[in-house]
Amino acid sequence: MSSSAHRPATAPPGIHRPATVPPASHRPATVLLTALAPAAWGTTYVVTTELLPAGHPMFAGLMRALPAGLAGLALTRVLPRGEWWWKAVVLGMLNIGGMPLLFVAAERLPGGVAATLGAAQPLLVAALAVLVLRDRPTSWRLAWGVLGVAGVGLVVLGPGARLDAVGLLAGLGHTATMAGGVVLTRRWGRPAGVGPLALAGWQLTVGGLLLLPPTLAFEGVPQRIDAGAAGGYLWLGSMGGLIAYTLWFRGIATLPVGATAPLVLLSPLVATAIGVARGESLSLAQTCGFALSLAALLAAQLNPPHRRRSTPPMNSPLTIAVLGATGMVGSRITAEAAARGHRVRALARKPASGHPAVTPVPLDATDPNAVRRALTDSGAHAVVLTLRTYPVDEDFLLGATRTVLDTAAGLGVRVLVIGGAGALRTPGDPDLLLADNPAYVPEEIRPVAAAGVAQLNACLAHAHPDWTYLSPPALLEPGARTGRYRRGTDTLLTAADGRSWISAEDLAAAAVDELEQPGGERHFTVVHA
Repeated sequence: MSSSAHRPATAPPGIHRPATVPPASHRPATVLLTALAPAAWGTTYVVTTELLPAGHPMFAGLMRALPAGLAGLALTRVLPRGEWWWKAVVLGMLNIGGMPLLFVAAERLPGGVAATLGAAQPLLVAALAVLVLRDRPTSWRLAWGVLGVAGVGLVVLGPGARLDAVGLLAGLGHTATMAGGVVLTRRWGRPAGVGPLALAGWQLTVGGLLLLPPTLAFEGVPQRIDAGAAGGYLWLGSMGGLIAYTLWFRGIATLPVGATAPLVLLSPLVATAIGVARGESLSLAQTCGFALSLAALLAAQLNPPHRRRSTPPMNSPLTIAVLGATGMVGSRITAEAAARGHRVRALARKPASGHPAVTPVPLDATDPNAVRRALTDSGAHAVVLTLRTYPVDEDFLLGATRTVLDTAAGLGVRVLVIGGAGALRTPGDPDLLLADNPAYVPEEIRPVAAAGVAQLNACLAHAHPDWTYLSPPALLEPGARTGRYRRGTDTLLTAADGRSWISAEDLAAAAVDELEQPGGERHFTVVHA
């Protein structure tokens, strides 16, 4: 492989679906920005009932979508290309096209009953994620999802709630379409060079165009649109439309789907808070429900506690399991760890050992049960995952990664994933993943790149709190061990000679250094110094 600084690493994670993962220090800000979207949608109920003309849910959906979508297109001047024409139509139908159902529910269901149906969205997302993303929901987030629905129910479902059948079906339909939109948006992401504003513009335009014919055919324009209604439409199209969906699509791309979906609980909570501000009072049960929903929303952003397997005292030998121990990186990590006096369990199909500290463990990594048994029996304090496949097999890579994380979580041991360079941010442009930059990831290695980023997504979506993802620089190749490297965070680094490279031997040294003295970052990179 060429030594050019603009060539990808040996196994870089590229991307055709974005996974612009925020560093740990940025995640709270990302969560807060994403939360603004469902908070804005929570105002839909009061705007619909107090400001908009009654009996025109399609027109309300049209005014929320089409002007906002056209504004997004005008601001970005970016149109879909290739397969993204039909993908934009599908996403627009799911995320935007079902919008009139929300207005029907808001008109026909009193007291925010529609909000209870919307609160079930995280549970639907979890079910769809299993089928579409192959992401297993954790019991932690499932439990809090159920509690969140229960909490919202306590807030808005009073004894006098009128459960109109049409309103219930409309509310459930809107919840289902939004859940499908969340999962497919996560699955497909957005194409290279396209930001969340453009993606929102495409979908809002598609949704608006889909709503235009039935609106004109069945409802028409309200006979009278006063100043209050005009202001309501403007609010729904701007803050509740283009701005909210831009923040929402950005959040879906950057946060684990299990953390994003529960944020929709903010919608009924904001609607309730508005009611209280307008003079409504909450009973004790409603207050408890409000607190329970808020707790569920916050808990979904956290990982459950795990018992950690006891670790040896500082400077004492570790027991390290290396999965993929015969690969270019795995073999060097095995040798580096053994040379430092650590005990190594070398897990591979045909492992070999010439060092007394290395115990070879024959293992078929395609067998999840065998992987679980090997890791459980290894007695390891840490697991290093160095698997790669050529040609790329994304399903295998994700399955093995989740199996390792599942097992390590149960054992309370650390996981170090040796990934690729594509998940790093482009120097000077932190919003652009390296994998989105064709200067680093040419078209022919996109499948390899996509599998690597999907692997990082699997780590981020998992409940195990103790994992680290190490991205090599742009070039990774066999070479000499110098022990000299420079450590960074999640942005590509270059060496003094202007190249972004490191030898596999020095990457191994950095990996064992991380195991001995964790740096604290979830995602970091190194480069030759």
